[in-house]
Amino acid sequence: MPEETPYRVHSVSVVVTAEFHNPSILNRDFLVSNGIVPKDWEVVEAITTPPVSIVRYSNGIQWNVDQSRLTVDEKCGSPFQNEYLVHRLAVAYLETLPHVPYRSLGLNYVVSIKQDASEQWLSQRFLRSGPWTEREPKVLGMEPKFTLNALGAACHLSFSAGQNTPSQGEPESSVIASGNIHHPGPLNLEGLRSAISHWPEKQDFFISALDNLLRQPRT
Repeated sequence: MPEETPYRVHSVSVVVTAEFHNPSILNRDFLVSNGIVPKDWEVVEAITTPPVSIVRYSNGIQWNVDQSRLTVDEKCGSPFQNEYLVHRLAVAYLETLPHVPYRSLGLNYVVSIKQDASEQWLSQRFLRSGPWTEREPKVLGMEPKFTLNALGAACHLSFSAGQNTPSQGEPESSVIASGNIHHPGPLNLEGLRSAISHWPEKQDFFISALDNLLRQPRT
C-alpha cells in the first residue's frame, strides 16, 4: 500500500478517447457475457442509446460511453490504494474491442486534504502579494491549475476550495485536487494496455506532486 498520506481519494477513473466509440453496445449483458464484469454485481442505473450509454453499479463502478469517450469511474472514499477495479475493467473492455480506432488515455483522480479556511489558504499559498491583492476589486479566491511533466505524460492538476464529509463526522473545509494524467495518442490496444499497467508509477508521481504543491513549506 502507498505510504500513508493525509489525502482522501474520492474517485479514480480511466478515460479513453476514440475516433468513434459505439455506445449502443454498452449494457449489463454485454459486460457480463464478455467476462468484463461479474454477473452478481447489482446494477442501479442503466441507459443504452446510440449517442450515450451508462451502466452504474451499487459498488461505485460506473461506465459511461459516448461516441468520442469511454469513462470507467470508481467511487472510493479511502486513502490511496495499491489496486483499483477501474484499471482492470478498462483493459478488459479494450481487449474485447481491439479494433476500435482509439486515440488518447487519461488516468484521473479526485482527492481532498483537510485545510481550514481552504479558499483563503489557496490564495495565500499560490498568489503572490502585489497591487492585484491590495486594490479593488478585492480578490476573494483563486483556483490554481498546473501542467506537469509526468513520466512521459502530461499531468493536468487543479485545486479548488470545498468541503469533505468523513464517514463519521461533520463536514470539514478541504482543498479538492483534480488530476488528469494525459497520454496523447493515437494509441493502439497494446499502447493503451501498457500505459494503464504503469498506473502505480503515475500514482506515485501524483502523490509526490500533491506533496510538493500543498505540503512543502512555501519559499
